[in-house]
Amino acid sequence: MKRSIVIVLVLSVGFAATSCFGPVIRPTVDFTWCPDGSSGMLDYRFSPNVDTVPNHYIASLSWEFGDGTTTEESYWEVMHRFAEEGTYSVTLIATDDRGVSGTVTKDVPVAAAALIRDWQLTSGVPAKVTGEVVNRYSRKLQAVTIKAKFYNADGVRVTQATTEIDDLDPGEIVRFTIPVQEHAFEIFYAKVSVQSFSSDCPNLPHTVYDATDR
Repeated sequence: MKRSIVIVLVLSVGFAATSCFGPVIRPTVDFTWCPDGSSGMLDYRFSPNVDTVPNHYIASLSWEFGDGTTTEESYWEVMHRFAEEGTYSVTLIATDDRGVSGTVTKDVPVAAAALIRDWQLTSGVPAKVTGEVVNRYSRKLQAVTIKAKFYNADGVRVTQATTEIDDLDPGEIVRFTIPVQEHAFEIFYAKVSVQSFSSDCPNLPHTVYDATDR
């Protein structure tokens, strides 16, 4: 009797799966801000501090100001004017030349840094306005310029004058007087406001790399 011998050869093939990719290192992103009263009471200056991995550079910056407005910037400072006081969630997104982005969001309290209060007009020669200015910012205000506009009985402006208060500490209240000799007998009304201010902004290192830094 013949026997059939069937030999089954089982070939086991193994595959080893390895990865040569490590975790993605995103750009580091931070920013500072301060009120800039050179032309508006609710203007704020934002300064980024960003960096990425060696041999690469930050290609673009995108700001979201929490009030529905955004901007794309390639330089290291940006100005933004808020419409009203409040706390805004501001986001900075930095994207490097690899297309990798890093982001940070901070709550920014927005308020007029200098406030005029309790002012009054005194008629006579000279006519004058007196009042108080308050530093509402958390840092020193280096200078606050206060403007008074004077009007006659018909509501026509007849003259104006300014005064400057220097070195207001946080929370400090300073009295001011703005006298005028010209048209003193014509003056019936006045308007007083902060014309401008300069603030002691934090001087932190700001690093933004663009293509010229390669």
